Order: sequence, then structure tokens, then C-alpha cells
Amino acid sequence: MRIYLHEMSRRLWIAFYGVALILFVGLLIASLSIFINGLIIHLWFECVTLPMIPLMAWLSWITFCLLRQKLRAIDVDGDSSSKTIEAGQDRQPQKPEPNPSRNGEWRAAVCVVLALAAFIALLWVVDRSGILILAFIVLLCISDAFGNKLIGRPIAVHLTSPSIDRESHSRYQSELEQLTKIGFKPLFIFGESRSLYRLFLIYPVYLYSVMLLNGEIATLHGSRIVFGHPVLISDDDKAYVHIMRLGLKFYTRFQDGNILLTKSFGGTTKYASNVIFQRRCDGSIYDIWMEHHIRVQQLEVVGKLVEEEISFKTFSRIWAET
Repeated sequence: MRIYLHEMSRRLWIAFYGVALILFVGLLIASLSIFINGLIIHLWFECVTLPMIPLMAWLSWITFCLLRQKLRAIDVDGDSSSKTIEAGQDRQPQKPEPNPSRNGEWRAAVCVVLALAAFIALLWVVDRSGILILAFIVLLCISDAFGNKLIGRPIAVHLTSPSIDRESHSRYQSELEQLTKIGFKPLFIFGESRSLYRLFLIYPVYLYSVMLLNGEIATLHGSRIVFGHPVLISDDDKAYVHIMRLGLKFYTRFQDGNILLTKSFGGTTKYASNVIFQRRCDGSIYDIWMEHHIRVQQLEVVGKLVEEEISFKTFSRIWAET
């Protein structure tokens, strides 16, 4: 009876996520249609639906991930339930620790919408005709395609400031605690430095505003802005982990030049041919680490040797190649 009720509850949740996904996708399509119609006939009140587009796209993606996770859980729980019945025991599955990257992605999505709405509102105040607004929207579309060139290539910086170190430990306390439990050791604070002069290109202003609103650790070094993130090493010295507000990146470099990269968050980055890429967005930090660790072992079995040198310079080279 309890198994039947549990299955009914799971099916209700799946139905709920399915309906929510349809609703968010429908609102996304409606927002796009209204926005495009507003551009064509020059109606301001229809153009203000622009902030709804990234928000509904993100909600649709999150809901889809939750729905996929529930569907996967049916098979897993079905197998575990059958084993429990055969053994005559009622085992309570352990609940994994949450992946903090999900909160980071939600915060980033909210910050993107708020920052975009603020910029549009400012332009609306400056020019009620909508010409500047349309120009800014076109600028954002161009920036999306050439964003990396507008912000410039970052330079790796080893941050050694005690205040940055304290702020980092406070900001990423949950991630650091979970990684320490599974054997990772802190190495250094890795900084990404970019020129402040590129703020004149407008797009970096928008990007840095979103990053700061999302809680990124930042400092100024002369004419450059530096965003810092903790880097840790596994107890077997075979994997780095790079902590960011959006989530985690696990790296392992092999002596033949190949790099295994496992991410805990989404993205559309295209990596070089020497990068072995995998993504796990719906698991705990321990699950993501185990998936990376198991893949390293599989690659070692086929003859790949892990690069043993551990240093800031080595990590900087891995970071630059990914």
C-alpha cells in the first residue's frame, strides 16, 4: 500500500512538472511573439516583455531538468524497491547534500533579468521615442555573438590577499565544507583579470554588473578588475576543482595533453579537441566528483597517465585551454 501511494505521489509530481514546463514554454513563446510584434509596430509597452524572455527560458530549462530527474528516479527507485521487497527490509535511501550551483544559477538568472530591466528602464527615461532602446537591443544581440572579444582575453592572477581569502571562505563555505569531506585540499585563490578600459565598450558594464550582483568576489589591481575563485586539489593529486558562483568545474590533465573537464552547470562553450567534456547538473557535489573520478579511472585503464605536477602555473595552463 505504501509503495502504491509513493508511486502515485511521484506520478503527481511528474504531472506537475510537465504542466509547469508547458506553461513556461508557452509564456516564453508568447513573450517572444509580443516583443517581436512590438519591434515591428513600434509599441513600447510590448517591447518591455524583453526581460520575460531570459526569465521564461531559464524557468523552462530548470523545470525540464527537474522533470528529467523525476523520470530517472522512477527507474532507480523501481529497482531499489524490488530489491527491498526481496530482502524483506525497508531501507531509507540516503539523501545527498544539495548542489549549491543550482542556487548560483537561479541567482544569475534573476540578476540578468533585473540588470536588463534596469538598463531598458534607464534608456526609456532618456528617450521616450524608443530609438535608443532598439539600438541597445541590437547592441545586446551583437554583444552576445562577440561578447568574449568585447571583454577581452582574461589574464590569470594568483590572489594572495588575506581579505580576499577570508571573503572567499565565507562566500563558498558550503562548497568548501562538502569538498573537504570528500578529500579535497585548498590550493589558492585563482583570479581572472580584465582591463577596466573595456568598460567603454558598454557590454562589459552589463556583464560585470551581473557578476557583482550575483556575489562574485572582485578586487581592483591598478587599471584591471579581478574576479577571484577558490581552487582545490583532490587527495590523490589527480584533479583540480574550480569553484564559482554558477557551480563547479573538475579538471584532470593527462600527459598526452588531453584534459578531462566535468561541469556542474550549463553553458554553450565549445571546447578544443583535446578537452574531454562531460556535464552533470542534477547531482550533489559528491555525485559530480564521483562521475569525474570514475571517468579518470576509465581513461587510466586505456593507458592515459595523469600529469602529476601541482602548481598555479599548471592550473593556469589547464584553465587557458578550456
